[in-house]
Amino acid sequence: MVLGEAIADGKLMYVQIIDDTPPLAGLLFGFVNVIFGRSMVAEHIVALLIIFFQAGYFAVLLINNKAYAENTYLPALIFAILCFFSFDLLKFSPELLASTVMLFALNQLFHEIEFKIQRDEIILKLGVYLGLATFLVFSYWVFLLLCIFILITLTRAGFRKIALMIFGFFLPHALLITIYYYWGETDLLWQNFYASNITLSGDMLISTQSLLMLAALPLTYFLFSIFMMNREARFTKYQSQLMQVMFLWLLFSLIQVFVARQVSPASLFLFIPPLAYFISHYLLLIRRKWRAELMLWVFLTGIMSVSLLSKSGKLDRVNYNNLYAAENDLYKEINGQSVMMLGAELAVYQANNLGGFFLNWELSEPIVGDMSMYRHVEIVAACFEQYPPTVIIDPGNKMEEVMERIPALASKYKKEGNTYRKISN
Repeated sequence: MVLGEAIADGKLMYVQIIDDTPPLAGLLFGFVNVIFGRSMVAEHIVALLIIFFQAGYFAVLLINNKAYAENTYLPALIFAILCFFSFDLLKFSPELLASTVMLFALNQLFHEIEFKIQRDEIILKLGVYLGLATFLVFSYWVFLLLCIFILITLTRAGFRKIALMIFGFFLPHALLITIYYYWGETDLLWQNFYASNITLSGDMLISTQSLLMLAALPLTYFLFSIFMMNREARFTKYQSQLMQVMFLWLLFSLIQVFVARQVSPASLFLFIPPLAYFISHYLLLIRRKWRAELMLWVFLTGIMSVSLLSKSGKLDRVNYNNLYAAENDLYKEINGQSVMMLGAELAVYQANNLGGFFLNWELSEPIVGDMSMYRHVEIVAACFEQYPPTVIIDPGNKMEEVMERIPALASKYKKEGNTYRKISN
């Protein structure tokens, strides 16, 4: 919400907002802020509509590609139920938006496996969708490797097709770099977007134990489905290939979690399509209808119960504490201000908006904390000139060096403890 407000205010990502959020996600946050402001209810409604669309699109995708022996919308129901396994999946998030784009990419991949002919537009669109997904969640780049592997092994695609998909993948990035090159800000684009998101060990906002607890029931049903499919299912060659694609998709979703910038339950969004595919297979293979319906009800009530109990804090093994901004009573009196927080505490923005450029402290500290570099002085000076905050919270005493380098600021702000307040003219 804070990022959306800043973008709606006209600030430029990575230049006037020091943050690592991918560009398309930031743009959509700004768009939602323009329409709904800070309404959490509106964001949840939008998220539910997107999930409804995803579930329906996924079911139609499987029907059109003849993934099952019969046409059924059961995968849509399973898909929607899986989206309720944790409360943070039901919010307007980059993971939710990126998973929508990845469903479009999955559809193109299925088409390529089915036709196996020279249809360059399918491969090009597949690459573009994968590239756009990284503009929402950067760690989804791992699915480029998955698609290369699938095209080589299942469709025996040649070098030209692989190169065309890679070209499509890098096309959005080339456009983004060109725009920032025109503005003369490619250094900030690289530092704040690309370099900060290339990681092999992200921040765990929830423990592995908590994730396993939340995912225990879906994983159990997945194991049931593998057993039933090996024993009962009869697939055509094409259906077998689709099953291989979904299994590999599940595997690469796990790899994506390991390279993600931050890991939360929402990071498991890409597990939902393959799990919905396999669990639907399991339920369809149960011969007695009453038993299949019973297993479906157990699945539904189990997912909902674990989700509600964990959200209310009654399930001790699931700890959501790190998903919330830590409260600080020292800043409760600051309300309705344009605030620059020179620290990692974000709770102050619940009642205030972002003043200046510095949102992500991990990226901002090297700039504010090292004023010996002219480029850093230039960024900080532009910050106070273009979007001067009314309140500066400085728990690390960074402003002393800033004011030494930019003496004009000393006459504009009055220090009160570890905060600076703008002097009214």
